[in-house]
Amino acid sequence: MILLLGMLLAMDPQAGLPRDVLLLARIKQKVQQMAAQVTDYTCLETIERSARDSAQRPFRPVDVLRLEVGVVGKKEVYSWPGAEKFEERGPSDIVSAGTVSTGEFMQSLRAVFISNTATIRWRGEEELNGRPALRYDYSLPLFGFRWHVALAGGSGEVRAEGSFWADADTMDILRLEARAADIPPGLPLEEMTSRTDYGMMQLRGTAVWLPQSAELTLRELGGKESRNRIEFSHCRQYSGSSSLLLTEVPPEPAAPAQAALVPFDVPAGLTLSMQLESEVDSSKSRVGDLLEARLTADAELRKKVIIPKGAKIRGRLRRLEKSSEGTPHFVVGLEFAEIEFAPKRGLFFGRLQSMDQVAGLRWMLSSSSQKADRLSGGSLMQGTTVNTTHTENRYVQDLPGVGTFFMTGTQFRLPRGLKMIWQTVELPRRPR
Repeated sequence: MILLLGMLLAMDPQAGLPRDVLLLARIKQKVQQMAAQVTDYTCLETIERSARDSAQRPFRPVDVLRLEVGVVGKKEVYSWPGAEKFEERGPSDIVSAGTVSTGEFMQSLRAVFISNTATIRWRGEEELNGRPALRYDYSLPLFGFRWHVALAGGSGEVRAEGSFWADADTMDILRLEARAADIPPGLPLEEMTSRTDYGMMQLRGTAVWLPQSAELTLRELGGKESRNRIEFSHCRQYSGSSSLLLTEVPPEPAAPAQAALVPFDVPAGLTLSMQLESEVDSSKSRVGDLLEARLTADAELRKKVIIPKGAKIRGRLRRLEKSSEGTPHFVVGLEFAEIEFAPKRGLFFGRLQSMDQVAGLRWMLSSSSQKADRLSGGSLMQGTTVNTTHTENRYVQDLPGVGTFFMTGTQFRLPRGLKMIWQTVELPRRPR
């Protein structure tokens, strides 16, 4: 059955509408609320770019790019981290080289759910990352949303079609996938796909549904492939300028009995001994849950105490992805973004160095596969079977400010009191 996005919420649910139509209306309402809310926030977008010459070769790292992204009006806007304002230009003009894209933060979602140009088909219920989800397929006309693709052998515009998944209980959007359709003859593009995953963040006590990560893959007709893996982190409220890493919207006025906190810059190179004050339990915790840790020793720099013992470090559960691929495991990410001790508060930007060993903790996952080959030709061992073992090591993406690791098994627990060592790093700035 083909459904056109419309004003379904105004219709009486008792009027005999199919269940999937009513569910779609609720999903659309949630996305509209999300789109209205996200205009107040900016995030750090970390893009890990890689490429390969053919599908038979592994991807090789190209570089890591960091931009700030936000929404002004109905348009995604970008800047270098630490810039005074968002640029009028797109990311391809800012970066000038390599594969970059737009739409992952909000534009693609608006095109599917708010433009009223998408054709949507119900596909059924599926499981996504261990939770029940509702799947729909969609198709957008060229005037509804378009990708502009510029390659060495030509450029052109393509339209998008794909699928989306929403939580079966809350109707919150979980994932949006898109692929290029109607590729023009003059464009040497074989395939282009994108995937964006969404989740809840707790920011200053406010629950905000925002993109968490994305991936764009582009394959040219000659076989060359480019892949961008994108992570959105350190999201903060802003007021009219690109203020993620420099300033932020002031908090609500403090109670009369409390002194106002003074902003301060956290220097790079500090070693922080921290103790987790919030439990993380795979059976109960959710992405976006607030996390708090406490400094267990003074943080010193050149024999001077910069941050005293007892300081509070706040953040959230950044990733909690269950996977049965290979060894059953979770990908877990702890993001700490703020450090506070009277009378100061500063932005925390660091890397996880180590943590107490707990059952299932892994910094790398290894998987092995065997391939049997029979020798042929003029060999003296013709007909002999040779078994070749291939071992693949999998690492998590190094994302500043986020401690990411694997937890093997079907469930796990990070207890209160878990000790961690973090090191502060410089805030990313515009390249000179």
